[in-house]
Amino acid sequence: MDHRTDHRCVAGSAPQALRRSLRKSLGNAAVAGLLLLGGAAPALALMSPQVYATARDGAKSVIVLEVESVAITPRAFGTCGVTGTVKLVERGTAYSVGQKVTLDIPCARPNALPPLGGTIYQETDRLQAAKFGRAYLDADGKLVLSQYFQLEALP
Repeated sequence: MDHRTDHRCVAGSAPQALRRSLRKSLGNAAVAGLLLLGGAAPALALMSPQVYATARDGAKSVIVLEVESVAITPRAFGTCGVTGTVKLVERGTAYSVGQKVTLDIPCARPNALPPLGGTIYQETDRLQAAKFGRAYLDADGKLVLSQYFQLEALP
């Protein structure tokens, strides 16, 4: 009998349930802590690599552009406009070599803490420094699951 409530309980069941609950909470907190410590990097992705690979495989268009300018969001994180000229069309017919494009790329300033999720935020300084970029796009010309890669040279 539980002397505090005068209710009968199975010996050890409440403390055992409490220990399980605490273990689970501490485990979740530890994972969150590790993500924050090592996860302040904008390239942190919380979805399986397979999800991103499938998105790349299903992209209607894949283009490589020469970056001419990057319009940085005024906030700590958000969307940056990357403008450039298409240098290679690796997949699709929606774009042609020499075409000017502006892409909305998720971006974050160094040391910003964007929300955790499936979005991959590019660091603004690296985005500006890249000479080329490869973009995986859907039928509407929108980036597929943040799949934009900075390149130093044409492939």
